[in-house]
Amino acid sequence: MSFQSRKRLLSKMSILGSLGSRMFFHKRGDRLKIPKYQNTYRLEAFRSFNVEAVDELVIETMENRLSSVTAYHPSQSGKLCMDIGADLQKAVSKKDYDRYKIVAQVTIVQRLHQSIHASFQCLWDVERDNYSYYVFENNHIYAWCCVFGLYYE
Repeated sequence: MSFQSRKRLLSKMSILGSLGSRMFFHKRGDRLKIPKYQNTYRLEAFRSFNVEAVDELVIETMENRLSSVTAYHPSQSGKLCMDIGADLQKAVSKKDYDRYKIVAQVTIVQRLHQSIHASFQCLWDVERDNYSYYVFENNHIYAWCCVFGLYYE
């Protein structure tokens, strides 16, 4: 099928059904515009972010990955943070919270009798956004993890 005939065919097809949503092809000049999806007008998620379920995942993952750490190694702690964060994102994504973006932040520091102050700042929807927080500590390290479930329309 040539480009011109394909373009003519697509411009004649105004509505295509795809997974329950509709796409519209718009023609501007002699170029086709990217299809637009119609709004569903649904304001709430089918499955909202469940803090208790995510708490269990965070505690299990942090305990499993960090209980065997016997000394703080700065060269390895960065990779360990990335691995724990990726594991948590994968596990929370399997819970299928639709319309939520999952952000996992993991920090590991050496335990040397110093104080640490950490804060998070973001634009927050108090009705829909939520988070799970866990602190792990042993004789050598102090680690904390925060998993955010941020509502995304």
